[in-house]
Order: sequence, then structure tokens, then C-alpha cells
Amino acid sequence: MIREHRFVNDGWTFAYGEHPGAEREPADPDWFDVGLPHSFDLPDFRELRFYIGHGCYRRTLDVPESWAGKWIALEFLGVFQTAEVFVNGRPAGRHDGGYTPFTVDLSDLVRPGPNEVFVRVDNHWNPRLAPRGGDYSFNGGIYRDVSVIVADRVRIDWHGLGVTTPEADRARALVRAAVEVVNDEPHPVDVDVTAAVTQAGRPVADLGPQRATIPGGATATVALEGALDDPLLWHPDHPHLYDLTATVSVDGEARDAQSTEFGVRWFEFTADRGFFLNGEHLDLHGANVHQNRGGWGDAGTRAGIRRDVALVKAIGMNMIRGSHYPHHPYFAAECDRQGVLFWSELHFWGMGGYEAEGYWTASAYPVHEEHEADFEESLRQSLREMIRTHRNHASIVVWSVGNEAFFTNDRVVDKAKALTVELVDLVHVLDPTRPAAVGGAQRKGFDVLGDIAGYNGDGAELFMDPGIPNIVSEYHGVQGHGAGEYEVKWHHGVETDYPWRSGKLFWCAFHYKTIAKGGGRNGLIDYYRLPRRPWHWYRERLLGIAPPAFPPPGEAAAMRLRADADEIPTDGTGDAQLIVEFLDADGERVAAERSVTLTVVEGEGLFPSGTAITLGAETESLNDGAVAIEFRSYVPGRQRIRAASDGLAPVEIELTAVGEPRPVRPRRLAPPAPYITEAPEGAGTYSLADYRPVAASSALPGHGGGHATDPRSTECWRAADRGPGAWLTASLEFPYEVNRIEVRFAEPPVHPWVLETSPDGDTFEPLHCADAGSDASPEFEFPVRLAKAVRLSFPERPIDVDSIKVY
Repeated sequence: MIREHRFVNDGWTFAYGEHPGAEREPADPDWFDVGLPHSFDLPDFRELRFYIGHGCYRRTLDVPESWAGKWIALEFLGVFQTAEVFVNGRPAGRHDGGYTPFTVDLSDLVRPGPNEVFVRVDNHWNPRLAPRGGDYSFNGGIYRDVSVIVADRVRIDWHGLGVTTPEADRARALVRAAVEVVNDEPHPVDVDVTAAVTQAGRPVADLGPQRATIPGGATATVALEGALDDPLLWHPDHPHLYDLTATVSVDGEARDAQSTEFGVRWFEFTADRGFFLNGEHLDLHGANVHQNRGGWGDAGTRAGIRRDVALVKAIGMNMIRGSHYPHHPYFAAECDRQGVLFWSELHFWGMGGYEAEGYWTASAYPVHEEHEADFEESLRQSLREMIRTHRNHASIVVWSVGNEAFFTNDRVVDKAKALTVELVDLVHVLDPTRPAAVGGAQRKGFDVLGDIAGYNGDGAELFMDPGIPNIVSEYHGVQGHGAGEYEVKWHHGVETDYPWRSGKLFWCAFHYKTIAKGGGRNGLIDYYRLPRRPWHWYRERLLGIAPPAFPPPGEAAAMRLRADADEIPTDGTGDAQLIVEFLDADGERVAAERSVTLTVVEGEGLFPSGTAITLGAETESLNDGAVAIEFRSYVPGRQRIRAASDGLAPVEIELTAVGEPRPVRPRRLAPPAPYITEAPEGAGTYSLADYRPVAASSALPGHGGGHATDPRSTECWRAADRGPGAWLTASLEFPYEVNRIEVRFAEPPVHPWVLETSPDGDTFEPLHCADAGSDASPEFEFPVRLAKAVRLSFPERPIDVDSIKVY
């Protein structure tokens, strides 16, 4: 054995709470049996609330005698957001940051035989740790894979193999490998380092050998170089990949080997001609993707990731933005294999609205000086970890240092901008082969701080031909949680493909869970990964595939139960998506309003709620007469699942869970989180409209609608069309309970005007109708009403508007 890397996702127990001292105590039989990936909040049906606190995990790790003298580590691919790891009661390591992989060295803590691993996880909001704010949910847990790695004391470092192709064209590609060699021996060793490149299993190049002397207890980087003739280029239409395996030998004996996939491609973002891949123009058209999903929350499997990438690819999109944090490394690997460009993003993240310390609605950058140093270092550390673990992926063409960090208190916004510049510079040091982007940079001058500007929302129309490489990093057009309307209604100037714009990324591919009331329902695909009608609209627009006949409303006479896989692995990496469809008397799908209960009647498989789950309108899982859920098992054997709905004959399906045999014992399954924490009330001193997107019937150059929600602006909104019917709409992005609105006109209001609010952003209700000659700075206090948008309309002639404030 040169190196062993195996999953340890099964066999864990879990308990809510901090459990001080439990790491030194015997295992508690009353703890719940769980498998990884796992979230504190199972099942997760997009409830606004979620558990905030501690959760503890325990597992026995069996160490064979053959591991004696080896380097032994646990690899965690994602724990939100602070993890303390103990082995046999002794501290093994700690990691702060919820989105990046890390390892914990167990070499000197384990012994042959059973060893107790204990992990305490904390997802409290932390003013010193990014993110401090964001439109998402922040569920705790070991929500990505855990593996044990066993390697020689002389080895390649963890993710210590970096591959680049700094010179490439269609005739030849230069391949460089940087191999970081660790020597844990107390004395120097002479190592020989080589690398072999294969394509589809066929040898195509050798790099090295290169000899180096590594001092005892040190790490050194060995550089290898080779070339590929007539390389197969990576492109979304033909995602060719190569494998590179590096080997470290001492005295002719191989001591370690590590492999990685890479692709040969070159690219360029330009300010005037858009994006080029392999020398050819490519219009980028993609979507943003959050990682949480129906029932399982953040704790999705690799099979789920494959489905996610495939669903975006299937409609003809060629790019995914990993919003707004580093995603599972396997996500980028799937983008590599399926042919989707990937925008990898750091979690320097802000969210407008109430700015209250103590919850994820806070200022993106700390407002208290004593929190600044730790916060900034948390982002530097995460950026290093993101780039190190993702750097070889051919699909990644940009590192983004954040999203809408302008949602920072104005007192410290200059510090937020300085940190953004520092992170951009750090990208250039860590990876000179890719540019650094600033995502969601449409306010406060953040767009000029990086190599590429990503404009969200109304930024698409505020920054026309900005003179720098740019992309629309978010644009909207879908609402609701059911099947949805068929046609996507674009706005904010994304209807036209300008030559200077690299492309546009839709918000968003999937419904997601968020702390924002009423948010997260913008997906082309629902939370349970069933395509909605707008998904078919995009597929028709981009690929020319006509939509199916959508199910009509009607009564169900039967059900159909199917799965996307017949076999599922038991190591926590796979699952099967189960889909139940309601059928009419002719066997055709019908949009019946029903619920269905899925039950495991044979086998050890699980839903996120245990051995049974009920899906339907109450869990927002009904989509055009169908429901779906992901099903997994950690024990091999036959799995028989039954679907039942009142008044209909039940139906069953059989799957097979495949893996190493393990004893079947009674399981103690965890109930939903024992207590739920809600968001604190906002301070209410900041306008909910500040820096939010604005739409207008028209605007003169230099007088766009965004001036009305920018407290720092000295300009006003001025309509270009001076006729009747002009309007100005300030979006709050999410529904809020409001009871005060302030309007300031830039000129005396000598024409009638109407103030309206909308609970959903589409249907507006009048709040006040004013005749000519009214107050130029009216303020309105009123009984609380739900508002997602506020609109000023002008039935005769538009009036210039300085500002709109909403509280």
C-alpha cells in the first residue's frame, strides 16, 4: 500500500448540545445514529428558522497494525462552521470556517485497534468569522464527506500536487507540475519525483525524474515539466481531461503517489469583446447554484452534485457560479467532467436590510475594530484553502473574492474595499493563471477593485460598457414555489447580448433555503430537484427543444414511483432520487393537489426524516403533480420503498444498497432539532431600500433609478420619457413588514403621483395618491404591511426623485 484514502461517512452517533467533557467519556448509548453528510436541521423543508448552537459527533476508528509509523489524518471537506476534533480524549485539531476542506493529523494520537473520534461543531454567528451576513441558511453540521488518509512519512503533501499548462495551443501544451514533498523523518532524505500523464487510460507523457534533498521535518516543492503534442482541448462541448500521477521514491522504492485530473485550455476575459476560450469567442450563459436541497439541507451527496450540474448543463447553459462560498471540491470536478465553466467564490458576503450584530444580517465587514483582524484572517485562510483544493480543475476560470460586500456599514466601507483589494492581490500570488473577480459589485465602487466586475440585479443596466472585463453575475426572472409560469421575464438590460459583456448568470438554478422571509424561490428547478416550467423555457431558447405537454389540473387515479438509480453505495457518496407522479385514469400525469407518504418497508435505507417522509404542498415539494426526495443507505442489502396516498393504490420500488457488509442493529434516529432560533428583530435604523436594485420605466444617462436608493448619491432619478405612465420601483428583494416610507423629490411635485407597495414584487397596492402641489418630502406612517417592493408612479408627467426610504 502506497497511500490509502477511504470514506468514513458511516457509523457516527450524534447529539445536540455542547456536552463539555464528553470527548473524554465513554460513548453514550442514547446518542442518535447518523451518517455523513449530515446537517443539524434534518429534515429541512425550507423553514425560515433553523437550529443555532452546538452539535457533537462520535465514531470509532479502527486502526490496523499495518498503519503503524504512517501519517494518518482525517480529511473534512466541510463543517459549518467551527470544528473541534478530539481523538481518544485528546485535542487533535480545530478549524474555523464553514466552507473549505481541512485535515487533522492523528498520527501520534491513535493506537492499533479501536480509537474514539469526537467532533464538537458550533454554528453560532461569530463577528470575527466570515460570513457575517448573507441571503442563505447557515445550518451547522459535518455536512460534507469525511475520509481517513494513510500515507508514508515521506509523501506528497495534502493537495500538494499543482498542475498548470502555462503555454498551450492546438499543436502543443507545456505541462508543469509543482509537487510538494513532506519529509516527516528526523533526518534528510533524497527523493526522486516523477509524473506520468494519461488520457482515457492511455500514456501520453512523462515528467521528470527530478531529484531533491528534503531536510528532516521539512517540506519542499519539486518542479516537473513536460509537453503534450496535439493536446485534446477542454471545452464545454468536449470536456477532455488528462490524469497526472506524481510518484515520490526513495532509494528506488515508491513511498507515495498522488493523482489529479487537469485540462488543457486557455481563456481571456476582455473589456470590449467578451470572453474567449481556446482563442474562440464564447458567450457565457449560466446560473448561480446554492448547495442546499430538499429534505437534506446542506448535506447533499456526490450523486446529488452530479444531478445538479447535469440539470444546468441539460438546458444549454455553460457556466455555474458557486454562490456565494467555496463549494464541495467534487462540484468543480463534475463541472470538469460534464463540461461546465465554474466561477468559484469566497464568502465575503453581505445582505441588505436590517443591519443588526448577532445574526447573519450584520454588516459584511465588522463594525467593531476588535473584530477586524480575525475576520480578515478568516477570509485569507479560506481563500488559501479554496485555491489549494480547487486549483487543478479545468472548469474554474475565475476566483471571486466575494458577493455584495458593499452591504457594509458606511463607517467601515473603505476598510471593506481595502480588504477586497488585498484578497484580489492574494489571488494573484496564489494562482497567477486565473483572474480575480469581485461579485455583486454594483454599488460603492467595488467593481473596479478586481480583474473582473460581476454586476448583480440592476447593475446590468447601471454599468453599460464599463470599460473593464465584466459579467452579469446575477439577473432575475422567476418567482414562486410551484411549477411556475413558462416564460422567463428578463429585466434590467440583460435582454441584449452586448459584445463588451462576457455573459450573464441567472439567479438562480435551484430554490434554496434562506434566512430572508419569502426568499429563495427564484429557481428554475425546485428545492427537491424537479425542473419547473421555466427550465423548459430556457431549454427551448438555448437548445431548441420544445417543451413537453405540461400536466393539466385534475384528479389522480394512480401513482407512478421511479428512481434515477437501481444501486446506491453505502459509503455516503451516493443516493437515489425517488420521484412520485400522480396519474389520471389514462395513465397520464396530472397536476393533482395531493400529498404522498414514502416508507421504507424493507432494508436499512433512510430519508432525511428517517424511515418515512410525507411530501406535498405543506413542504413545498409538489411540482406539477410530482414530488421527489433523495434516498440513501449506509447498510447494504435490498431496499423496498412504498408510496401511499389516501384513496389510491400504493406502489413500491426496489433498490439495492451496495457496500461492505456490516452488522444490522437497532438504530436510534434523531428527531428534528430540539430547539429553533429565529432571527432577532432588526435595529430599524437603516432603510430596507438602501443600495437595493431599482427598476424604472426609463432614465436619462447619469440619472438612473439606482440613485434613489443610494444614500451617498448626489444625483437623482430623472425619466427620459416625460410623458404619462412613468414609474420608479425600489426592490427590497425579500418581503419585509414595513410601516414607514419616506420620499424626497428633487423638484416641487407639480404633477400627481401615486405611492404603492407590493407583497410579492408583482401585484401593487396603493398606499397614497397625491395631487399636484403636494409636499416635496412626504413621510408616511401606516399599519404594518408586507412589502417586497415600493413603487412611485406618475399618471401625467414624471417628477425627479432624490430618494426612497423604507422602514
